[in-house]
Amino acid sequence: MRTRTRRLGTRLPLAASAALTAALLALAGCSAAPTARPVAAQPSDVAAPVAGAAAGSTDTVDAVAIGDSIAFGKGVTPAEAWPALVSAAHGWRLTDLAVSGSGFVKPGWNGSTYRQQVDAALRLHPQVILLAATRNDREQDPAAVTANADRMLRELRERFPKATIVGITGIWGSDQPPATMTRVDGIVEDAVRGVNGTWIDIGFPLVGHPELLQKDGIHPNAAGQEVVAHTIESKLRPLDLAL
Repeated sequence: MRTRTRRLGTRLPLAASAALTAALLALAGCSAAPTARPVAAQPSDVAAPVAGAAAGSTDTVDAVAIGDSIAFGKGVTPAEAWPALVSAAHGWRLTDLAVSGSGFVKPGWNGSTYRQQVDAALRLHPQVILLAATRNDREQDPAAVTANADRMLRELRERFPKATIVGITGIWGSDQPPATMTRVDGIVEDAVRGVNGTWIDIGFPLVGHPELLQKDGIHPNAAGQEVVAHTIESKLRPLDLAL
């Protein structure tokens, strides 16, 4: 499973245009199964180090992202995917474990699910765990999604009792999401809250905005990723979590 490790600068502003910021304020999810290996616009896996921060530095927060093709950043550069943008805003060192097409039950392009991502996270030492619900599970058996989500979140909490777990609703495109998407969000929300994690409902900020999506109508372009990241941040920062 391909992962990306990035070191991200402290308190970097998210580079949204004034128009995007206005659109975001006025407003308030991964992929169909790909047939080929998905790639980001730039394949580089390791970003430049944070200025003044050494590997293993105790003042650098390590974060992991567990998710789908949108969290992976399919079709955009690694630094433009929402987990990288959110991590950059906080100065976290991010390992992006996301796999295109995957979910708690739905296998991704390489046959893996969130199970393999969680297993990889369990071998690391994250202080922040970003985990996104996904549209990929919307047609899966709800009982299986529930069982897998509960099991994986419990394992993460047992291994990392002091970590900040942040769950996020699934990211949809510009059309209206089906009821099955809301059902998946509810399942993952219960799993996250069940281990004293933080749940962030970002709604569907891309609905009605095809200009924020790539040609497939599913994956956000760079501007869309910024909107998603800003929406997450607008709900995350007021919580004043120990991040």
